Amino acid sequence: MNKQDLAKLGIEDEELVQKIIVLHGKDIERIKTDLETKAEEIEKLNAQLAEAGKTIESFKEMDIDGIKAAAEEWKTKAEQAQAEAEQKVQAIKFEHALKDALAAAKARNPKAVKALLDLDKVKFSEDGEQLEGLEEQLAAIKEENDYLFETSEPAKEKEDEDEEEEEYFPKIVTRTENKGVLGDSIVSAARKAAGLSDN
Repeated sequence: MNKQDLAKLGIEDEELVQKIIVLHGKDIERIKTDLETKAEEIEKLNAQLAEAGKTIESFKEMDIDGIKAAAEEWKTKAEQAQAEAEQKVQAIKFEHALKDALAAAKARNPKAVKALLDLDKVKFSEDGEQLEGLEEQLAAIKEENDYLFETSEPAKEKEDEDEEEEEYFPKIVTRTENKGVLGDSIVSAARKAAGLSDN
């Protein structure tokens, strides 16, 4: 639309003509922008459709059953790896707990004591804090092999040794408060009658 078109419509006021032309120009720019935007969107959609077509064609060539089998295999491997990792963690925790328990029991040689344990019968409690089945075995090992453990009663052992020595070595009395036999008056008189002196 231009001035001639407006003149044909009977609009000859110069100011009004300018306003109409400006408004008309804005409408044209807006429409052009909308058209360009739609064109870009259509182009993107066409590209997406083309990509989807390629993907669909590739699906036709794929072995779906093979993909499912591979997915199950990897899932099994992942679960197995996780289980093995958990077993290793539990084994490490078990070894540390056993080491602490043998130290608390004052084992002189933890390896020797451990060799006497039936570890298949030792396991963690439900709370994962205690070793069940260990205390009973340690008690039995102490009773049969007490030399494998440090004792906490050295004084009593010394006392027992002293008592044994007393049984074999009688005490020698060096002095008593009782009067000697030679000081007895009856014995003294008998000695004098026999012609013996008290000395």
